[in-house]
Amino acid sequence: MPPTNPPPAFHIMAKPSGSACNLNCTYCFFLKKEGLYAARDHFGRTPLVLGERKGEYAIATESCSFSNLGFRIKKYLDPGEIVHVSAAGIKEKSKGKRTNQICAFLWIYAGYPASNYEGISVELVRERCGRALAKNDNIKADLIAGVPDSGVGHAIGYAMESGLPYRRPLVKYSPGYGRSYTPPSQEIRDLVATMKLIPIKEVIQGNRIILCEDSIVRGTQLKNFTVKKLWECGAKEVHVRPACPPLMFPCRFALSTRTTEELAARKAIRAIEKRNIKEVREYLNHRSKKYHQMVDWIGKELRVTTLKYQKIDDMVEAIGLPREKLCLYCWIGDYPIP
Repeated sequence: MPPTNPPPAFHIMAKPSGSACNLNCTYCFFLKKEGLYAARDHFGRTPLVLGERKGEYAIATESCSFSNLGFRIKKYLDPGEIVHVSAAGIKEKSKGKRTNQICAFLWIYAGYPASNYEGISVELVRERCGRALAKNDNIKADLIAGVPDSGVGHAIGYAMESGLPYRRPLVKYSPGYGRSYTPPSQEIRDLVATMKLIPIKEVIQGNRIILCEDSIVRGTQLKNFTVKKLWECGAKEVHVRPACPPLMFPCRFALSTRTTEELAARKAIRAIEKRNIKEVREYLNHRSKKYHQMVDWIGKELRVTTLKYQKIDDMVEAIGLPREKLCLYCWIGDYPIP
């Protein structure tokens, strides 16, 4: 039982700087006189974790919030679970369920590297994604690089598997421009993309570079800023390797993408079909001719030497949860549970 003199402290911890903001209300807090109520949504789209430190409790979306404050993880809340935290301790008000659909993109991009979701390390998932990319590749290169910050873990995994050196042709300006895909306007996104990455010409010049990226959303920043800087500094070849499949559908729960039309894959499909189409099933199959046409179009649009995406089964295996426990809507346009 926690000590009652003094009463325990309650902490509600937000995501750390540099982590994507959740504006989708998939968890909820109520602070009342009798204590704090915390609830995770019924489908567990986003995480919620309870920490404890000598009778004090903290509730956060990111487990890494606890590390430097001396809290230990006491419990990952289940989907639909509601807990009440008071001077008397922790009481379960509504039992959770084991059926969940947590966002797979948390491990690939949106989550903080030092966090764990459902007990699974973000950093280790990204390393496994990079290893899978390397296993399915046969490109000869001089170095492996990751687009800072979220592409770094994937690139480290690629380097570990391939045996090629990991180097930093691009470094991030640390004082912080935040996530470049979340601002509401393209003008602001372009400004962030321009300022946050600084190229190192001495590392780039004359080299064949495999560039690991977490994902390609719109493709504008990768083309106009990241890849452009590598070419301007004398790169010999630029091979881009995203750690997830082509994004085909805008997220219904967050604000990272707002329309189907803005996605790079959909732009490619419109160019190939000469019109907007609703049925894109052929483009989801990495073995199909349509899929390869789409990837070739995106690669030419990005002005890269080659482009090769992660396979969805390899991404799921890297995360380590059963497919039915993940929300993969951005890639397949469907949910395991309606």
